[in-house]
Amino acid sequence: MAVHSVEVAYRTHQGLVRKRNQDWIQIESDLGILVLADGMGGHRSGEVASRVAVEAAFADLLPAQRDDRGDDMESLLRVGHAVEVANQALLDMCAVHPELTGMGTTLVLAIFRGGRIYHAHVGDSRLYRVRFGRMRRLTRDHSLIQQMVDDGVFVNRAEARGAGIRDNVLTRSLGMQRQTDVDVGDALVETGDTYLFCSDGLHSLVPDNTISRILRDPQGDLDQQADALIEAALQAGGNDNVSVVLARPVLAA
Repeated sequence: MAVHSVEVAYRTHQGLVRKRNQDWIQIESDLGILVLADGMGGHRSGEVASRVAVEAAFADLLPAQRDDRGDDMESLLRVGHAVEVANQALLDMCAVHPELTGMGTTLVLAIFRGGRIYHAHVGDSRLYRVRFGRMRRLTRDHSLIQQMVDDGVFVNRAEARGAGIRDNVLTRSLGMQRQTDVDVGDALVETGDTYLFCSDGLHSLVPDNTISRILRDPQGDLDQQADALIEAALQAGGNDNVSVVLARPVLAA
């Protein structure tokens, strides 16, 4: 199952309020590996959590992509396993450094192989796909507000916010428990697709229709689009770290 390289642009910004950037990104564009995390925790521990999780997941994915073998099921298991490895790395770090206990992170990652994208996530960092100018979210937030909408307590997120439910209360994250539920998925990749990985510093401030408008041109310059997304988050208040990764798979003709 041949791997696919990707054209990539990525940006991360601490925002206009936070003193530190607790997001972390690692990419291998030639092998189609992309990993993004949004850390949580005081006194630098959030940035430790995101870095450790990303590096552990990336290291787990790298050999399989270099080997470029494996079927669909093995690929799904691989991305899920990488998230579990990241969670264990955080627990191991806290065992050695008890002062870091309580740190955590979201994580979203993907690999491109065999004409498909295989992805996994925990938390509220997201993955979107833009195809023919239409944007679709491929992940579902592990957050209290999303759960209450899913359970029918509120009709939509706007109604939940109006009732005082905050966007950033997570129901799942890495580093908190030895066992964590990981959501995995896959989808067919088509020529011209653009994939957006982002932390909540983007999607909590910038509406999906604005993001979609920035990304609607399948031939648009990825660097310019990444800059525009960051600028949109800053113009909306920039009250959190914001990170974006844009990827276009390079498919054989």
